[in-house]
Amino acid sequence: MPPSNPHALPDTASASDDKVLTVVQALQHDIVFGRLKPRERLVEEELSARFAAGRHVIRAVLEELDRQGLVVRRPNRGAVVRDYSMPEIEQLYDMRAILQREAALRIPLPGSVKLVTELKAINAEYKRLCRTGDLYQAAFANERFHKVMFAECGNPHLADLIQQFWLKTAAIHSRCYGIGKSNLAARAIEEHKAMIDTIARGDRQGLAGLCVSHMNPALEAYRTAFRD
Repeated sequence: MPPSNPHALPDTASASDDKVLTVVQALQHDIVFGRLKPRERLVEEELSARFAAGRHVIRAVLEELDRQGLVVRRPNRGAVVRDYSMPEIEQLYDMRAILQREAALRIPLPGSVKLVTELKAINAEYKRLCRTGDLYQAAFANERFHKVMFAECGNPHLADLIQQFWLKTAAIHSRCYGIGKSNLAARAIEEHKAMIDTIARGDRQGLAGLCVSHMNPALEAYRTAFRD
């Protein structure tokens, strides 16, 4: 019998990691789509029962969501869904603008036929889902469009930062689409088309400008909702 590897992780560690990832993703979706509201408590016992997961898994999940800026863990008081103030929201969008503009300036242009074709296909699917009212899947298509585009910047760390700040504002973005701004999705589809066009033509400054201005409608809708 060959000697055991003292450095090998037990299978249970891998299973635990998979469970943490599954629960993190489920709670991300709940927060982004408003099923969990700002300042709503996340009770460990309830989460443990819902996901059939041990307390150590739930604590690891809450730690990761805290790191992502979606949850706030309070000593001896449990965790709550994070609620950003308007100044904090402005700062988050400012960071997104800085990062997305920088990524746009690094994307090789004109873009490849493969990239342009893929972005067109994702945007067509996004349009279809918006028309059928499947906003849950439409949000994933919208996210995929930007992930594919910004992945072309050549710096995976920059692309990862963009994704992190998108996640922090995703709940804001989702709520904006649910407060009577039906024109926002149509505008986003047209702006996606414009981005694809600038990529195909090699218009770097045009692409950089669109990557910043594309965020403005959702932010303005949230400012209006915040005032109301």
